[in-house]
Amino acid sequence: MPQYRCQRTVKSVNSLLNALLKCGAFDKMKEVVSSIDKYGKPDACTYNILINGYSQSGCFDDALKLFDEMVKKKVKPTGVTFGTLIHGFCKNSKVKEALKMKHDMLKVYGVCPTVHIYASLVKALCQIGELSLAFKLKDEAYEGKIKVDSAIYSTLISSLIKAGRSEEVSGILDEMREKGCEPDTVTYNVLINGFCVENDLESAYGVLDQMADKGLRPDVISYNMILGALFRIQNWKEATYLFEDMPRRGCVPDILSYRIVFDGLCEGLQLEEAAVVLEEMMFKGYKPRRDRLERFLQRLCESGELEILVNVISSLNKENAVGRGSFINNAALLGHLSCKVRMNLGVKMVPKKMAVLYHYPCHDGVFAALAAHLYFSANSIPSLFFPNTVYSPITVSQLPLQEISHLYLLDFTGPPGFVQQVSPNVDNVVILDHHKTAIGSLGDVSFTCKNVTKVLDIGRSGATIAFDYFTQKLIDESRGDCREMNDFKRMRRVFEYIEDADIWKWELPESKAFNSGIVDLGIQYDLNQNQALFEQLLSLDHESVINRGKESLSRKHKLIQEALEQSYEIVLGGDEAFGRCLAVNADEIAELRSELGNQLAEKSKRMRLRGVGAVVYRVPELEDDTKLKISLRSVAEEDTTSVSQRFGGGGHKNASSFLLSSMELEQWKVKRS
Repeated sequence: MPQYRCQRTVKSVNSLLNALLKCGAFDKMKEVVSSIDKYGKPDACTYNILINGYSQSGCFDDALKLFDEMVKKKVKPTGVTFGTLIHGFCKNSKVKEALKMKHDMLKVYGVCPTVHIYASLVKALCQIGELSLAFKLKDEAYEGKIKVDSAIYSTLISSLIKAGRSEEVSGILDEMREKGCEPDTVTYNVLINGFCVENDLESAYGVLDQMADKGLRPDVISYNMILGALFRIQNWKEATYLFEDMPRRGCVPDILSYRIVFDGLCEGLQLEEAAVVLEEMMFKGYKPRRDRLERFLQRLCESGELEILVNVISSLNKENAVGRGSFINNAALLGHLSCKVRMNLGVKMVPKKMAVLYHYPCHDGVFAALAAHLYFSANSIPSLFFPNTVYSPITVSQLPLQEISHLYLLDFTGPPGFVQQVSPNVDNVVILDHHKTAIGSLGDVSFTCKNVTKVLDIGRSGATIAFDYFTQKLIDESRGDCREMNDFKRMRRVFEYIEDADIWKWELPESKAFNSGIVDLGIQYDLNQNQALFEQLLSLDHESVINRGKESLSRKHKLIQEALEQSYEIVLGGDEAFGRCLAVNADEIAELRSELGNQLAEKSKRMRLRGVGAVVYRVPELEDDTKLKISLRSVAEEDTTSVSQRFGGGGHKNASSFLLSSMELEQWKVKRS
């Protein structure tokens, strides 16, 4: 400090002492204090820091001596001084001394107790079973014009439940509200814990609903308590469902959540499901308890589940290799296994990859794939990408399943039954989609296929669902400062524009120009044919795409108007029950089908037909001129999916498609005399 012409003072020493306290450098603090007289007399702040330091280091008697020295030197104690000492007394089970100090701070030193002091005292009294005195102290706080907070009430409620006096809890909750103290998440968690202890899961779930009604979001502690109770009563199915449903409820499972589920499945001998959870734990960098892991491996060995055991040990070895699982002693674990298992483990295991099937050729699908690519890159995870078309979807037999551990289905779930067929052949299937038809066709697949996770939201696009899913995974894994996360942040606006067009909101400024510009770029979305695909997408910014689109909008508008003039009437689906609408042939301008279809639907509505437009075009990749793609677009509340599903297609309410033979289309056309 002197070299910067700054005078050392007691305040500067206090700052240094506080920094050392935060670092836990208690011995260094003593060295600094020994020379403090050079810079002035210690003040209340100095003593408060030192008293806190001695209390934290377990030298509470020395903290009391400092207090005596403080008084002797006529340095007036503050609320912080008394709060620290009272907390220390309570921590050391000296509740009587703590109460006396609370009395003296007001009567002798004229310092009013704070709500935090009352909270420490109430908690200490409850711990020794003095509930009556704890309630009196709460009332005393109100008499002293101190606003009692939810922490005090939560402590009292918890103690009542533990004492078997649950019937009194409702009265406490009523008092809280009368006093203007609304229950918070901690309070509700106390209630959940009480119900879970009594195995009253219905009431525990009821508390979750109450929290939602009050605008409070249950935290991971809320769910962990219910998970623990469900496994305790061996309700594995309900527990697994709740665990998988937590992200949808806005709560990401933590390491304790995974441990509860893994331990519960092991105890219930649900070994295959436990292996899936273990794989996901390791993928996230979470460690199971070593004794539970050893017990799990032993049970796999005893039950003869050799294939699962081989895969688990292989995964553990892989985690060791990347430095995430060095907590495990493979030699010790292998000592538990039979000779037969050791022979199996001697087989060289081929590292598996993540696989992504993304909707192609679709802006929404390819940007969802980009989100997955950024996540895999951040974690150096080997991956495979497969463009998946609606007209010729990938089948299970076409996938190199022996190379795949996790399968991601982005913006397209595949043909009916695909998920059920593929899930037994991989460790996990993750579905990120928004199509209405997908939600209907998948049904309760998470129940029938235990290794399937789905995030479905018809109010968003596949790209933004994937964006949020993979960025949250990076945050959960403490990778929020990696280069790929910066790419995510930079590309956020582009993803929003992709969504705005894909679900027909058109709310962002110049959204139609952006959509026109992205089409004009002509990027090949098949990664197998364009290895630079993701680099090209990452080079985009929404402003340059908009500027490009503005230049071509007028030309495209003219092409669309010319096509609209050639529109004709059809019986939609060949069935009068579906009504009539306009259709148009668009082989030459198929890339404009979205905007063309929208304007066609508007024209159809003006002509008092259904507000649906059918854009008809051939798909060169099908190599069959008799097969036509019918791309439906609708306006307002018109739903196109019922027609598309009838013919084996799917999509959204306002945008869906299917394949049809040219002969069938001819039969749909309304003949004019």
